[in-house]
Amino acid sequence: MKNLCVRDGTLYTPADFVVIETGNDEIAPIILGRPFLNTSGAVIYASAAKISFYIKGRKETFFFKNKTTQVSDQSRHESMKRTNRRNRNKQVWTESSKMVTVVHGGQDHRLKSPFLTKKDDPGMPSIFCSINGYNFYKTTCDAGSGVNIMAVVTYRLLFGTMPLKPTYIQL
Repeated sequence: MKNLCVRDGTLYTPADFVVIETGNDEIAPIILGRPFLNTSGAVIYASAAKISFYIKGRKETFFFKNKTTQVSDQSRHESMKRTNRRNRNKQVWTESSKMVTVVHGGQDHRLKSPFLTKKDDPGMPSIFCSINGYNFYKTTCDAGSGVNIMAVVTYRLLFGTMPLKPTYIQL
């Protein structure tokens, strides 16, 4: 799809989309990749968990939050077992390949950095956008994607049976 008008907040941005078959999942997300982020002048502030778009001298900002997950004691215990097993395997591999490794004494690897405080993942930037009069509240902004992506079920919702042109790309 070429030159769709995407409304992000109160601003409008043209975007091309690759439509992919994902089954009949009606809540399949729209993914806005680097082309959209570049066109809209997006700046992602990971430390503040926000993304701002700068279009023709106007600014629109969205905030995103990190998902918090609870880890049960059992899964924590299983994770420690896997880590111990991995460390044992690493030791065997190192000895068998006769590699030289640097070993730090004591617990210096647990010291805090004098420069920065480690932060958690702020989450995936997602925004509200509108295409062809339909609102999408959890549109993902993905700087790792070289294309803008929409599921065929979303395409059908927006454009009915309007034909698509086949394309051959590798995702």
